[in-house]
Amino acid sequence: MVSRDSKSASVTIRCKGAEAVHAMVEAAQAFCLDREMEVGQGARLVIIIEELVTNLVEHGGVAADGMIELVLTQQAGAIGIALSDSGIAYDPRSDDADAAMPDRGGGAGIDLIKAWAEIIDYGSRNGQNRLLLKMWLS
Repeated sequence: MVSRDSKSASVTIRCKGAEAVHAMVEAAQAFCLDREMEVGQGARLVIIIEELVTNLVEHGGVAADGMIELVLTQQAGAIGIALSDSGIAYDPRSDDADAAMPDRGGGAGIDLIKAWAEIIDYGSRNGQNRLLLKMWLS
């Protein structure tokens, strides 16, 4: 199930792992359109969401029926991004660049995320992960 309310400053999208990438990319695109974001900024936000959620589904151990929650919040000069899941604990701030898989492009997505957004916080408790980011709109 996907839930979305695009009229408020904050949009929450919840869906299961199997449908999460497509649904959350569409929701991020709608979020950008609803707020009339500049095209380049909107594209960066959508790519960040696609990379984060794809990594959860393909590498993060989120089951096909595991719930993923994405919250996008319009803030003064920024977009807040909160992502929660029940996959494997992984703090992208501790990513080892030497562990990347260059033959598959591995690590490039995390590098883009770090270049375009600030990782504010990460925590894992009771089998639930929560990643907070801020994408500055300058």
